[in-house]
Amino acid sequence: MLALHPEVQDTLLKEIHETIGDRDPTYEDFPNLIYPLCVMFETLRHFPPVVQIPKVTNGDQLLLGKYPLPKDTSVMYDAVSVHRHNKYWENPETFDPSRFDGRKGGVEKIDQVDTGDYAPGGSYDKIKLPQKGAFIPFSEGSRSCLGTSSR
Repeated sequence: MLALHPEVQDTLLKEIHETIGDRDPTYEDFPNLIYPLCVMFETLRHFPPVVQIPKVTNGDQLLLGKYPLPKDTSVMYDAVSVHRHNKYWENPETFDPSRFDGRKGGVEKIDQVDTGDYAPGGSYDKIKLPQKGAFIPFSEGSRSCLGTSSR
């Protein structure tokens, strides 16, 4: 995506150079490298690694629009369609990492639980995420990514 969007690449390199300079990066640099995380999230939005997310209904009956779904019905989330739906994303076909940049007024921040995880991406103080369910590159909830530290 960087080769297709040189302006994003320039912004990315600028932030890396401003944060790290000519030295080797350290773990302490990660909280200050916001734009690289935004680029990663935007890339995951466009190309989610998990494109269909299987779920099973657990209630007696769930209505999907006008269609009844009885208990134990298998359904599939289409992550690509969710990530490109204009209900959740302004200009969804545009590659725009700044939509996740909380320093620049991105989308509404969802409620985050403090996990004590300060690994890259573990703290969302400077990152804006869309409403729950609109950004699901590794699914969501108790059956989401194994790398998630809390459920």
